[in-house]
Amino acid sequence: MKLAAALTIALSAGWGADLGSVKELPEPCVSGPMPNTICRRLEVSCPELKPIEAQIRITQPAAGVAARGTVMLGSGGGGNAFYGSPLVRDLAAMGFLVVDRAWTGGWTTHEGGLRKESCRYATLLTWVHDHLHKGGKFVATGNSGGSAEIGYALTTWGRATILDLAVPTSGPPIARLDLACVAKATPEWASQCAAIVPKGVMECPAQQCILGTANDVCRQVSASPTPEQLLADSVVHEGAVLSYPKTKVHFLFGAADCGEPVPVGLMYATKVTSEKAIEFVPKTPHAIASTPEGREAILKAIR
Repeated sequence: MKLAAALTIALSAGWGADLGSVKELPEPCVSGPMPNTICRRLEVSCPELKPIEAQIRITQPAAGVAARGTVMLGSGGGGNAFYGSPLVRDLAAMGFLVVDRAWTGGWTTHEGGLRKESCRYATLLTWVHDHLHKGGKFVATGNSGGSAEIGYALTTWGRATILDLAVPTSGPPIARLDLACVAKATPEWASQCAAIVPKGVMECPAQQCILGTANDVCRQVSASPTPEQLLADSVVHEGAVLSYPKTKVHFLFGAADCGEPVPVGLMYATKVTSEKAIEFVPKTPHAIASTPEGREAILKAIR
């Protein structure tokens, strides 16, 4: 379905939380290296947040392959970059429509916290489902910051109503900001951090447990947030939804990822009460798709 330029679509989460709106912009964007790919520029708006631009590269399934559904990809950090090939190529070859998103300037804007700002991803995900997805499985996968977007979409915005499968990779590293955004881990978290990672799955000499206080994700609510504010802004906040009867969640962690995303991400993964899988990928660092093992793990989870 092709929307007219500058048409605004208002969305609803369908469970009491209002999402934002999406407006298609007329100027073209670069389609990228993959064949059968077009690029569209969208303006995504959410209540009490300034509108920001997203570019989406839409790659059609390979010719002669039965259509299997849609996969939305999310790069890490603030999501400024496209996820890119070869994963796009491999998913298209499997028969999936691939939607690769990049936020112009990133999705975090210091406007009240990550939880509030994650409305943008939930809104875009819903627009893709409603206007590009034509049947089959609807899947979202994202690495690091991209996995955080998926986490908020499930715990906060009710997007389990539209997702058949979620594949968060390397996180979410901000599942519990109150534990990660500290100068030194509390004794309780240090002990839990050591215990939450299963023995024998990691290839690290030591596992980091905290992000520190200087990282920008720790200061979205305020320059000096309280522990209570950090907990409220986390993926696993006090009101987080942790059961998704319609959505399987397949968590992937790199066995060579020695940072805090593994133990902090497990603080979310271990609390999901519906169907899930937790997998540690050998010879793979934080950037899961950077190794053949990591890419194969993502593809296997989606098949």
